[in-house]
Amino acid sequence: MRILVVAGEASGDTHAADLVKALIRRGKEPRPNFFGCGGEKMRAAGVETLVDIHKLAVLGPLEVVSQLWHLHAALETLTIEARRRQPHMAILVDFPDFNLRLARRLRALGISIIYFISPQLWAWRSGRISQIKALIDQMIVILPFEKGFYSKFNMDVDYVGHPLVDTVFPTRSRDDFRREYKLKTDHPVVSLLPGSRTKEVKFHLPILLETARQLIAEGSIQFLVPVASTIDRHLVQQIWHEEAPLLDLRIIERETYNAIASSDLAVVASGTATLETALLGTPLIAVFRISTLTWIIGQYLVDVPHYCLVNLIAGRRIVPELYQNEFNPLRLRQEMKQLLEDSSLRNSVKIELAQLRGRLGGGGAIEKAADKIWERVYVPNETSGNGA
Repeated sequence: MRILVVAGEASGDTHAADLVKALIRRGKEPRPNFFGCGGEKMRAAGVETLVDIHKLAVLGPLEVVSQLWHLHAALETLTIEARRRQPHMAILVDFPDFNLRLARRLRALGISIIYFISPQLWAWRSGRISQIKALIDQMIVILPFEKGFYSKFNMDVDYVGHPLVDTVFPTRSRDDFRREYKLKTDHPVVSLLPGSRTKEVKFHLPILLETARQLIAEGSIQFLVPVASTIDRHLVQQIWHEEAPLLDLRIIERETYNAIASSDLAVVASGTATLETALLGTPLIAVFRISTLTWIIGQYLVDVPHYCLVNLIAGRRIVPELYQNEFNPLRLRQEMKQLLEDSSLRNSVKIELAQLRGRLGGGGAIEKAADKIWERVYVPNETSGNGA
């Protein structure tokens, strides 16, 4: 039994690794052999990673150009190995621009395809739904409104809830964390999360630091920069020393959830981190900036009322969003001051975030997804008498 598993980003690596471990726990013999594309977590889970995700991380359509050789080489490697090994099925996790290209090649080889964590067709490129329907045998989605979207097109779709519901929680108390990092209890704490990719950090961190510098000049605020595991601490230190060398802040490693949970406010690069912050119950401001040309192109492709996942799931704006030109020190300082100075507003946001958790399922998303996949791996074969 061979199963191809492909993820292309840090969050996909995490979810795919958890999914593989859940499939292994089902204990069926012989144990499936997993191979494909992933990172350290997938390798630790037992996946033979023929392609490493670090070669594939890109921000937008223009940034893809600089990575074309790596992307093409990865597609070729996975296609050749799929042809040679003839996996029973492929599990594609998020990373749609790459995975949908791979899906076309796998379909030509007659390989069954399950897609876990849907391409955001509901936000852009909805016209591709007929193509997706022809390529994907089963869609397993994690956002509540996605099941209805795919059901409209008569696709085989299952909603399992969001995996983050089970994994996002602090490991120590607010008081313990603040004592560890010598944070004053009577001064507000703000976490600045510039992103999990190098280009994101380079775009976002200078603006975050300049805003922090201006706010500290107006009052006693303590700033933290929780560093994603995919980011080199030295990059953050370099930008800090270049942009705001006199700014007092603390770089936090390996304790991102504790830092956010111990903060009064977080400013977060748009993406999965905004949802993680929401699940921790910390009021947040979503920010994002990319190259001007990439942003202009995106405006013609994206059709959603909100960019931030938190607001999309809520169905309305419950946290501020500052994107592209609006993401500047003046606007950000205004939004931060409003949330820091108005305790009733912060409490209202916390109530909204608590209600948001209820919309993301009751937990066990990975186990539910593994059950759905397990049925396809073994049940059809066993009922036909062929075995696995």
